[in-house]
Order: sequence, then structure tokens, then C-alpha cells
Amino acid sequence: MMGEGIPLLQPVAWLYRGGVAVVRARRAGKPGRARPRVVSVGNLTVGGSGKTPMALWLVERVLAAGKSVAYASRGFAGAAERGPAITWVPAEKAGAPGSFAGLRVVARAADLADTVGDEAAVVAQRASGANLLVARDKRRAVEAAAIMALDVVVVDDALQTFGLARHVDVVMLDARRPLGNGRLLPAGPLREPPAALARADIVVFNGAADLAATEEARRCVAAHLRPGQLIYGLQRRVTLLPGTPSARQRPRDALLVAGIARPDDFRDSLATAGVHASDVLAYRDHYRYLERDARRIRERAGTRAIVTTEKDWVKLYRFDWESAAVWIARLDVELVGEGDVDTWLLP
Repeated sequence: MMGEGIPLLQPVAWLYRGGVAVVRARRAGKPGRARPRVVSVGNLTVGGSGKTPMALWLVERVLAAGKSVAYASRGFAGAAERGPAITWVPAEKAGAPGSFAGLRVVARAADLADTVGDEAAVVAQRASGANLLVARDKRRAVEAAAIMALDVVVVDDALQTFGLARHVDVVMLDARRPLGNGRLLPAGPLREPPAALARADIVVFNGAADLAATEEARRCVAAHLRPGQLIYGLQRRVTLLPGTPSARQRPRDALLVAGIARPDDFRDSLATAGVHASDVLAYRDHYRYLERDARRIRERAGTRAIVTTEKDWVKLYRFDWESAAVWIARLDVELVGEGDVDTWLLP
């Protein structure tokens, strides 16, 4: 819950609400019938709600079905979001992109996170068969996917991209606190009023590991849902992978290093996986690490193992870790629900 000073911010929240409504009305779009199938993954609140893991899971499912796919994002905190160009990271065995003004091709290099942002770099690492299309204007990224005649494009963080036409809107909510304190920015965490949930085709509760937990979370927002919406829970599983040669024996005690929205959730996930964190070194979300940060991490860890996220490791691994045992916590997710995903995901 937020502090008692929140009511003082409520008039600003009302102005914010009016502005969002105007922008949404002016930029609303409808998808065309031609390829690609556009699937948006977004949320109502600021901060981590599992959007990128969900988007990655969808990308991998499209690839498993033998279809071509692109992951599209703004590339937050990467160089690609600062210019008008569309940055294309081709899939393995990708064909020619055709002619498209402002398309810049980038290889899957060691410094990819600097160009496309940490979240897109994780997708590139995990899904080599997927194209990445990163642009400040996500609508142009989808246009590029259409020129490439791709089957599906999964757009990360696009619920509030009102001018983007899409076929499916997936909305992510935290199962424990679906609407936060129920207030709009800046009085609370909501980007839009709860009534915006009615726009969703699919609602996914991050952290609801079974049908019972999913139903409990659904009841919290039932007043804002409409008939026919598919409801799922998002089951999370953490696997530790060695990041350095010294990471040989699975750690029981570790220093956690996380530049993510909710480091406490990361700590809880590791505890469930049997890893105790006696110390946590938290940085702001999307933090860009420097050599001095790596030195600080090594010194803080001492003889303990270091455990970090995939999102952090794509920026940290370039540094010299000497004899430190660094482990990467790989997050895998799975949808829990009764609806057939392929019926709304695949063209």
C-alpha cells in the first residue's frame, strides 16, 4: 500500500486519467486481415508483471508450431529506442527483409543489450529462431514484420500503444496485488482505470500457480471483466545455470544481484528453488552496469556465490569475474488454464 499522502495526488491522477482517455480515443486502430497476426502483451500497472517472460513464452510456442515470428519492443534503455530507425536482429536462416526505409540490421553480438535493451537481448539469447524488431514506434516495427511476411508478431508492453492495431490483447496482472491500491498514476501504480481490463482478450495472473489461485485472483477484478475473456495463471519455475567456470556446486547461500522492478520477488523465487540469499544488492530497473559495479559486486560477495537474473547477466557477463562463482537464474513460465492457447495465438 502507498502512504497516507496519496489523496493529495488524486487531482493529478484525475488529470492523467482524462489525458489517457483522449489519447486512446484518437489513436484507436483495428487490425487488418493480412499477416502478421499481432499479439500484444501489456499490463495496467507500472513495474514488473511478467510481460517479457510471457512474450518470450508465446514466441517460443509460435516457433514450436513451425511458424515465423518476431518479438517487437521499444528496446527500453537501449540505443535503438533513441532514434527513428527500426533495429532488426534477424532470426537464424532469416531471408532478405525486402525494402523498408530506416531498417538497420544488427547481429547477435556480445553488446546486444546496449543496442536493443536488456529484455530484448534475453529474448535474442533464448529464441534464436525469432526475429527481433526494436523501435521507439512499435507500429513501425509491426509494419516491418508485415513486409517480411512473418506469421506472428508478439509486441511487448503494448496495451497503452493505442495506435497499434492488434488481433489479441493479453493483459498481465500480479496475482497477489492485481490493481495495486486501485489508484492511477501518480497516486498509485495504475496506467489506466481498472475498466480498461474490458479491452483484454486474455487476462493472465502472474504468480497464480494453479487453477484455484487463478480463480482467487480473478475474483479480485471480476467487476471489471467482460464475458468471454480467457483467464490464465502464469506458473513460474527458476533454474540455476552456471555463468562462470567457478560455478560448479549449486549454492545454498548467495549474494543476489538484481536490477529489476521487484527484487524481493526474485529473492522469494530463489528461496522456493532452495537458494538462501544472505544479502541482496539491488539496482534500479534496467540499470546499465559499469566496471566499478562489477568490482563492487565481487567485493560484496567475498567467498559467496553470486546469483543474478538473465536480464542482468546479458549486461554483466562482459566483465572480468576472476574466480567468482556466478549463477544465472533462468525463469521459465507456463500458462495454467483451460483455454487452448493456439486458437488465439496462431494464424
